[in-house]
Amino acid sequence: MFTPKLNPPKRGSSALKEKNNSLKGITKEYPLDSLAPSRLSARVDVSNQPTPVSCIQYSGDGKLLAVGLADKSMLVYNASLSGSPAVFKGQDGAVNCVGWTQNNKWLLTASEDRSLWIWPVHGSTPSLMLGPEILSKPARSAQFYYMDKFLLFSSGPEFQLHRYHLDMSRDDIKSYKKKSKSRLVGKFKMTGTQEISCLSAVNDFYSYIILTAGTNRALEVFDLNVGRSVVTVPDAHTRPVHQICQNNGSVFSTQPSEFYNLFLTTAVTDGIKLWDLRTLRSVRRYEGHLNRCQHCGIALSPCGRFLATGSEDKCAYLFELCSSNFIHKLTGHTETVINLAFSSSAPKLTTATLDGKLQLFVP
Repeated sequence: MFTPKLNPPKRGSSALKEKNNSLKGITKEYPLDSLAPSRLSARVDVSNQPTPVSCIQYSGDGKLLAVGLADKSMLVYNASLSGSPAVFKGQDGAVNCVGWTQNNKWLLTASEDRSLWIWPVHGSTPSLMLGPEILSKPARSAQFYYMDKFLLFSSGPEFQLHRYHLDMSRDDIKSYKKKSKSRLVGKFKMTGTQEISCLSAVNDFYSYIILTAGTNRALEVFDLNVGRSVVTVPDAHTRPVHQICQNNGSVFSTQPSEFYNLFLTTAVTDGIKLWDLRTLRSVRRYEGHLNRCQHCGIALSPCGRFLATGSEDKCAYLFELCSSNFIHKLTGHTETVINLAFSSSAPKLTTATLDGKLQLFVP
């Protein structure tokens, strides 16, 4: 399934060039010395009535923002949140997660109805649909993986890896004959848990590592190059981890290679922890935000300097990764801040609330 690279490219040189080739036309680099985005720039309502925002994610070029909603739809806004969004509908449950391919041409949505669909960004009909025959339980996490070569998603106590092919033909006469397909490559079960609560893997560069967290409060590391679990951390938090956030970086910026070993986890009532993948020890804890019952999200900036978290006191909090004290408290929200996303191309932060409001912050 994977072959180890004896002389892997350094993250800051050829690996970055490979990513740049997939995003031609990009010339502007992410300003690594920028101030944290703390000034409100725009605010929009995703619906005419309060609708919880389940997930948000920027495209790799930072030009579009995908927004998954509890009303079974996904919206795609431009980066400034201006104008009317593109609407994607059809699934029968809340959209749990959204994800982008590297070339920003395809989107995936995973829903509470035990379905996973892949959509063309400039279209309204899914090109590939996986359903209950594949997913025994709703996918809590789903994404493209290994530079878009695979689909990776959790279902119950296991995660699955699929190779897939997307039909891009434009024959209107035979458009009903879908040629897109996926093939199961492997299933991997997390030890001693009833359900994987979240998982994370890097898609921005080649990585064999999959991080999972379960309802048993454990973290588990899978190495797909050897095809098995390699490390388990019991009781990573006092409650089940509801989000793992890895340092993916961005095609617009380069960090020291050791920074990519850092990742974050968060759990209700137990704050946020920073981990080092080399030792699997918690090296820092971030507190000060209010998180007693909701699954408030976290996000890491592409420059690796800032951490953002939602909060139940209708605020978002910004931390410098090297300090446990927050540097900005972003106010003005009307409900719990449930999700956040940093732009990959510019120092911008979008927050999303339980009542369906998006707010864009800039330095």
